[in-house]
Amino acid sequence: MDNLNDLDEVTRLEIEGFKAGTYLKLEVRNVPFEITKNIDPYSPILVGGIGFEEENVGFMQARLKKHSWHKKSLKTRDPLIVSVGWRRYQTRPIYAQEVGDNRLRPIHCTPEHEDCLEMFWGPLAPPNTGVVAIHNLAGRKV
Repeated sequence: MDNLNDLDEVTRLEIEGFKAGTYLKLEVRNVPFEITKNIDPYSPILVGGIGFEEENVGFMQARLKKHSWHKKSLKTRDPLIVSVGWRRYQTRPIYAQEVGDNRLRPIHCTPEHEDCLEMFWGPLAPPNTGVVAIHNLAGRKV
């Protein structure tokens, strides 16, 4: 198919599928009365889910650079709250630096002005998914 614009709308929908940003009318049945009473009609309800590849757990590897405002260095196996895609969970990462020939050297704490790799156990995410790691939450150490 050289030009999809020449096709009628139904055939094009069968080939391409729904485009991002397409509106959907969702009908939900057997909703408790309390939910309909307390809902704000001016706030949207987001319906989402996780992909098939995100249902598995395993070791993830991420490149990490400590924020310049964070004065302490992060130590290996200190608890971190990690936000990856839709999920947020607590984990205990191991830090390493790359040495020539794709070898990793474990390090005790994060370097001062360099990036390093962190490996941690958790739900898997697709490649190039953004990762945010938080050491403290509301002024308390996690």
